[in-house]
Amino acid sequence: MADPTQPDSSSNATPPVDDRIVHAALSLINEHGLGGVTMSQVADAAGVARQTLYNRYGDIDSIVATTIERHNQESLDVLASAIAVAETPADRVEQLARHFASIGAHSHHSVDLLGALASELREGLDAYRHAIEGHIWAILDDGIRAGNFRPDLSLDIDTGLIRSLLEGIQDLAARTPDHAAQISTTGTRTILHALR
Repeated sequence: MADPTQPDSSSNATPPVDDRIVHAALSLINEHGLGGVTMSQVADAAGVARQTLYNRYGDIDSIVATTIERHNQESLDVLASAIAVAETPADRVEQLARHFASIGAHSHHSVDLLGALASELREGLDAYRHAIEGHIWAILDDGIRAGNFRPDLSLDIDTGLIRSLLEGIQDLAARTPDHAAQISTTGTRTILHALR
């Protein structure tokens, strides 16, 4: 079976049908949660035959994994761009908080989609969490070196704690999306207070 995450060998671009499938799956996950998405729903929402869907992906876990991987990569690209233009480590922390609040405000369900997937699929999707932690670690390291953050921070431990705080910001924004901006501002203040 062909890898559904790779472009069709007969074309230089990802086939529109795969884009439609991924978009449909993401919309359905946002609307119904992972447990409420079926192959039939994805096929109908994407406007493709069920057999086409089964030929390309095989099962719902493959579609969900591909959808989450693509969504996470796009999210990481947006975050990297925001961090790149931030001038100070504190500004980069603010960008992290804004990013997580925005993700939360645009989702209807729990931020931890990985927990509902089969363990072999979760392992492949942990790259997103590691990439986020890499950004946090680098920001903390820069802040310590610049004298903006406390010198007694433990990069490994504090990185995990900051990631947990960011996930809390995301979860709260998901539950109260109308307050996402305030949650981001307050979350930034809380994190920076702990780091200084």
